[in-house]
This record gives sequence, structure tokens and C-alpha cells, in this order.
Amino acid sequence: MPMDPYLLLEVPHTATREEIKKAYRKMALKWHPDKNGGSMVAEEMFKKIKAAYDCLVDSSKRAAADAKRKYQEQAEAAKKAKAESDRHARARAYAQPPPGRIGNYPLAAMLAVIAFVFIIIALFGSNNGGSGSTSA
Repeated sequence: MPMDPYLLLEVPHTATREEIKKAYRKMALKWHPDKNGGSMVAEEMFKKIKAAYDCLVDSSKRAAADAKRKYQEQAEAAKKAKAESDRHARARAYAQPPPGRIGNYPLAAMLAVIAFVFIIIALFGSNNGGSGSTSA
């Protein structure tokens, strides 16, 4: 994946031509192969910086790079939105009771209440309304 020319030159996307030129000179001095003992890594980085500079100073190439960056940002935003939507859908699916079992809960509650009433009647109903005293 090609590197963003703005990131390579460490300038904002709104940088002027002068800011780009200044940043290029700074980065070129930093990564010039002669300043880095002929390092192959420095040489590759220097080439990338030169290509980034060439891209940003040419108005048509810069417009193409900006359009590509905007497309990538939109694609990334759409990808994040879909992932968030999928996450919410999964959360909703797990939060709902399984289908077919929702009808059993009221029946179970009603049976529990009936059982509770029978228990209360069995405990307190055995007195039969008497005085509670035993006669000999």
C-alpha cells in the first residue's frame, strides 16, 4: 500500500506549496544517503520523500492524491459504521429471549401464584374459623 505523501513529508493536508517545500528540504537533509553513510534504508526513504514532494507540488497529482485519500477515508468510515451496526445487531439479538419461550413465562408465573395461594390456604385454613382453644 503506497504511503500518504502528506505523512511522509509530515505536513497537514492543507499545507501550502511553501510549507511542502520547506518540509521536503528538512526531510531530504535528514534522509539523504550521503548523510547516513550510504544506508540503503535512508536511500529508499529519500526516494519516497522525493516522490511525495513531486506528487504534492504538481497540482493534478496532488488533486488525485487528495481524491484517493478522501475515497479511502470514506471507505474506512463505511467499514467502521458497518462494524458498529453489526455489533449493535448482535447485542440486540443476545438481549432478546429465544423465540418460542416468551409464552411460557406468564404461564409459569400464574402457576407459581396458584401454588402460593394453596400453600397459604393449607397453612392458615386448617383452623376452620374456630376459637383456637381445645375442649376436654
